[in-house]
Amino acid sequence: MIRKCIKTVFALAVALVLVSGTGQAEDTPNPIFKGKKLLLVAAISSPTAAIDANTKKHFESLGMIVNMVSDINPPSAESYDLVYLASDVKAKTVTNTYRNTKVPVFTTKPWLLDFLGMTGYQPQKDYGEDEKEEQSFLWLVNAPNPIQAGFPNGMFMPVKHAIKIYNWGRPEPSAQVIAFLPGEPEKGFIFAYEKGVYMDHEFTAPARRIFFGLAPDQFDLLIPDGLRLFDSCAAWALGGK
Repeated sequence: MIRKCIKTVFALAVALVLVSGTGQAEDTPNPIFKGKKLLLVAAISSPTAAIDANTKKHFESLGMIVNMVSDINPPSAESYDLVYLASDVKAKTVTNTYRNTKVPVFTTKPWLLDFLGMTGYQPQKDYGEDEKEEQSFLWLVNAPNPIQAGFPNGMFMPVKHAIKIYNWGRPEPSAQVIAFLPGEPEKGFIFAYEKGVYMDHEFTAPARRIFFGLAPDQFDLLIPDGLRLFDSCAAWALGGK
């Protein structure tokens, strides 16, 4: 009986150590987010408006101050620390509004990549979306780059179940490519440009620029590992190392 009680107490002690040793570091937001001002541009009357609202809540949970605005006549990025361009915005309304801004830009919209100078200008050649057979993984390629959030190179599953639509862009040689579509290394799913490097047609990045190819309905599908990678992209854009 005594031996059984000792085993039970020991098991509980181990469980407490495991709980205290895991989760806290991942659940604690990167301090780089605290108090930073985010301009979130979205199609706020679109069918995916609820997902944009969840994205806003997520950024706020990291400690950011978020102003979510319509993609129709979007405001200047002045006074903000980061611009996030959601994948449901209409490229024809945003166009090159944020091309020359000296504020970092994080986007999930492939049809804005040419306006931002991050890729060439030809749809479905320089950027686009692919409909795949049910597929749920990417290929990570740039460990130990900090944008990759500590994940090793190779197959990576960011979402809770298989999806069909994958946004992508064709990165320039100066880009930091983090992930591409499996078997298609020319189709970048996550890539970034450091401030001052040449992007498309020798256009110099006015500040950090980063792309994460989520389709409009996919933010809510991210599992914790996918969110961790998403947050790492935002942290890098804000100046993280």
